[in-house]
Amino acid sequence: MLETDPTSVGVLRFVCVGAVAAIALGLAIGASARVSSPGAGAARFMKTVVREKLAKRYDLVWESLYPAHQQVATREAYVGCESLNPWPGAVASSVRVLRAYQERIRVAGDSQERRTIAVRVRATAYAAGFPLPVVVTATYHALRAEGGWTWILSQAQYAYYSAGTCPYG
Repeated sequence: MLETDPTSVGVLRFVCVGAVAAIALGLAIGASARVSSPGAGAARFMKTVVREKLAKRYDLVWESLYPAHQQVATREAYVGCESLNPWPGAVASSVRVLRAYQERIRVAGDSQERRTIAVRVRATAYAAGFPLPVVVTATYHALRAEGGWTWILSQAQYAYYSAGTCPYG
């Protein structure tokens, strides 16, 4: 049987606990660095939008849509179309922001590139009738307009709504 000195075991435990704490602190600092100002506000906003979409609260989602896109996708058109989506709605979900960063993109319907905050999220949703969670990782863009954050339609969504059609039916 191997004998160990109780003092060395205590030192080893202290070193291990310290190493785990240092790693955890490093991960926390790294995570907060990825979602820093001005991305933090956009990240919180987009997290709310994704949660509302998962809950099928399309009327609330539309309210925070970029105003120029609201003109193309009216409330009635957007809510009606999104309601045709076969997703049954989440009974429980979690939305985690993985990264938020500034990105210049051409916003659908605009002729020039605009500065946005790209927000990469991972959504995990549990829905009635699905035995396993549905996990989606996607990047959305938040744009400042009329004194607050808004979200934008993708190029494809904008094209559907502009043509008066719906991708779900």
